[in-house]
Amino acid sequence: MEYLPTYDNTRSSAGLAAAFGWAEQDLKALDIQRGGTVINVRKGLISGEPAAIFGTITGRNGSDPLDSVALYAYHASAPWGVLADEVGLTVFNSQWLDDSNWFRLPRISWERAEDHRDLLDSLTPKGLFDRQPARLATKLREPTDFLKPVDDSLVERLDRWRDQALRYARHTDKVDELLQTFYAQLFVLRTVEDRQLDGRVEPVSGVVLGSDRFNRQEWEKILEQAQSMIGSDLFDSDVTTAIPEHVLAGVINELYVPHRVPGSNPRYNFSWIDADVLGVAYEKYLASVLQPTSLPAQVDLFLPAERGVERYSIRKSAGAYYTPKYITNYISETVIDDYFKNDPGLDPPAIIDFSCGSGSFLVAAIDKLLRRLKLRDPARSWARELIDGGHIAGIDIDPKAVTAARLHLWQRLIEEPDALPLPNLAQVVVTADGLDTSTWGALERKYNIVLGNPPFLATSLVGSRQELEARFVTARGRYDFSSLFVEQALKILADEGYLGLVVPNRLFRNRSGAPVRRLLTEQAHLRAIVDFGTTKPFDADAYVGCIIAKRIFEPQAAPAKVLVIEVRSLDADFLAALLLAAQRDRGQNSSTLRAFSAQHPAGDAPWMLLSDADRISRIKIEEVSVRLDSVASIPQGIRTGGNDFFYVSLISEDGGPLSRVENGFGEEFIIESALLEHSVYGSQVRRYDNIHTSYRLIYPYRGNIAISEPELEQRYPHAWSYFQRNRDILSSRASLKKSNGRYYELIWPRDEIWLRRPKLLIRDLAPTTAFAVDPSGRIFLVGGTAVVPEDPELLLALMAYLNSSVINNLVRQTTPQFRGSFQKFEPQHIQGIPILDRILEDEALVEQLTLYARAIIDTEENSDTRRTLETQVNELVLSIAEERGLTLGTA
Repeated sequence: MEYLPTYDNTRSSAGLAAAFGWAEQDLKALDIQRGGTVINVRKGLISGEPAAIFGTITGRNGSDPLDSVALYAYHASAPWGVLADEVGLTVFNSQWLDDSNWFRLPRISWERAEDHRDLLDSLTPKGLFDRQPARLATKLREPTDFLKPVDDSLVERLDRWRDQALRYARHTDKVDELLQTFYAQLFVLRTVEDRQLDGRVEPVSGVVLGSDRFNRQEWEKILEQAQSMIGSDLFDSDVTTAIPEHVLAGVINELYVPHRVPGSNPRYNFSWIDADVLGVAYEKYLASVLQPTSLPAQVDLFLPAERGVERYSIRKSAGAYYTPKYITNYISETVIDDYFKNDPGLDPPAIIDFSCGSGSFLVAAIDKLLRRLKLRDPARSWARELIDGGHIAGIDIDPKAVTAARLHLWQRLIEEPDALPLPNLAQVVVTADGLDTSTWGALERKYNIVLGNPPFLATSLVGSRQELEARFVTARGRYDFSSLFVEQALKILADEGYLGLVVPNRLFRNRSGAPVRRLLTEQAHLRAIVDFGTTKPFDADAYVGCIIAKRIFEPQAAPAKVLVIEVRSLDADFLAALLLAAQRDRGQNSSTLRAFSAQHPAGDAPWMLLSDADRISRIKIEEVSVRLDSVASIPQGIRTGGNDFFYVSLISEDGGPLSRVENGFGEEFIIESALLEHSVYGSQVRRYDNIHTSYRLIYPYRGNIAISEPELEQRYPHAWSYFQRNRDILSSRASLKKSNGRYYELIWPRDEIWLRRPKLLIRDLAPTTAFAVDPSGRIFLVGGTAVVPEDPELLLALMAYLNSSVINNLVRQTTPQFRGSFQKFEPQHIQGIPILDRILEDEALVEQLTLYARAIIDTEENSDTRRTLETQVNELVLSIAEERGLTLGTA
């Protein structure tokens, strides 16, 4: 703490917050009044995120002041707070309950403050960072229940009425869409009411008669008032006529009375809720669509017929996901800070998000801009100037998202002085195709800053591929939709402009990301790369990263270094602050993240984002090792193009010429044993497995040459009959046409020479290096990758070495990461694994590793014995490395 709080030095909330180490720039001040109780409060912010509330009582009416300050903290999304009065300090939590009351700890008298210094210290910025209040408070008292955050509570209650609207509306056409617009109108009206911005707009509570009746005449009057006083196009139409009356009344009541919130007659106060919180609530609401089922037969003439309702998520189908606030704060703060460092003028930058969703990046950008612009000229109406001057632009192809973005911006603009009338956003936030500038109208121009989280869609979900491939150089092969947005961002950036985008982190290393990597490194200088690894900032089908770059229009030498931030965990309350600290200090290493400088990438090669220490370590390794591909071939497994036809399970065999098998369609048939090879899918390969399989591959080849049709018909009539029955389907394989193969051939048969040799096998995706062994060379691998040592005596020793956690840690630095901590193991990812020279030179070491491998093969998976043996392998590999002067981490 800065100093121990006393009654004399905490007469104001500013003095109280200062005692807890909060700087003035990290605070927002407000007087809150309920009845005759007046409390002066400061909201402590950490990188824009609410952290704690500090309140001092300036007036009483006999009610409990903590009810008021805790209710404010709940609205403000600040979990912890402290209230000071003439008696002492009360620490409370606005999201915990204690027997249906606000959670509070026993009051600390001023005379006993020193005795509670640990608890008081926990409310400093550092204490909140370290989550100390929860640890210390629960030692004194446990909460009995928890409140949902204000945004989740609003969504839950409004969603209930949404369901009711679709069940009971006379006609369901567009009812869900109309209700969403009604919610947007109410959010703005409630905010205007609680901020007391214009008394000429009557409270919407006046349109509710009883609990379930809606005064339409009064509502029409309020709409007219809103059109005149509030402005914007949000109130141009009355959307209530198709919505059941009891739903309209219920929705309005929900926006006045919070659910389960303690205290005496609690009421929502929209002046206390940040624009971001309401924006997030509306975005969560829009994340799903409700569809009515058919209306059932009416069995009671006195009750309305009730439809069924089905819910669909639109996020995955559209590849659109809510962007966490710590990401929007980090990217917008970093990019805008870079812009202002290089542009000292008063003219604001032009900023666009052309996949804007609910507008979270635009609101974050306005926040950062206003803070800087007000420092330069406090007298100017910067908020209105940003909109009227076209400095903020948003585009989305989804009209509902555009409505959400406009609402989000209006909510933010309402917080500014002289907010009414609200600006019309129809010209700056528009419905258009972000990838087609011809649909942008007046927004088609150059921008100083591009922000956004573009859709994450696989190419299989992208329509009009031919048209996109004609317009975008990154639309090649198995491209990701987000690559096109990166290219579009570079196209519309002005000279020396900045981009800050969320992208799938597979673009950093995957082969399919080569075109966008080349474009980025040729047309921009990367300022920072954030890799969230296998953590999940949002529920996407891809892992994510962030890129921050500066556009260049003439060839320039790239910076030698780029900042890399690896996020290891999302388990931090103020992640934006940690990311910004890493950006500023360019060096952190904790359980949450690691920041370091790496060599700036070039060309289309996978990005080897290694610190200087890592690079030195790899150079040292190269001096005492050889690459895996110098002692073994590393081929990929067979691709059949029709696994259900060619990959079969053995039912029985007579030891002679025929076998009975079953294909992937459940069809049983007889086939010649001579055309069957022992086989395993790459996905079936398990770590340290000595592969034995009952599966077979129908393999119509001899010496890598396909058997001719006459020979098949004559010598293998059962196989011939099987192929003939399925000829049309087998001939339809598009990939077969590319290879000019005959209808019964595999699309990628591979070389029999290595298929019939002793080898290690690994599937394409695995959490760790997970090699199995085929010691006899009988297994034909379908999918996956093989390691075929030139010296078969190294086979088991290499399996133990490659499966060690020490080597896995090295490999993980360069392999693409996927959901569930999976890594990709294709030849290009494992061919450079260093094999320490001693393994090639020391027969006793090879024998020791081989013995370990055999022992592990003979133990049960996940057994204590296996874990002990694997630990011994790891320690042995570490000791070999240390003898050669290497430090490769822990075992």
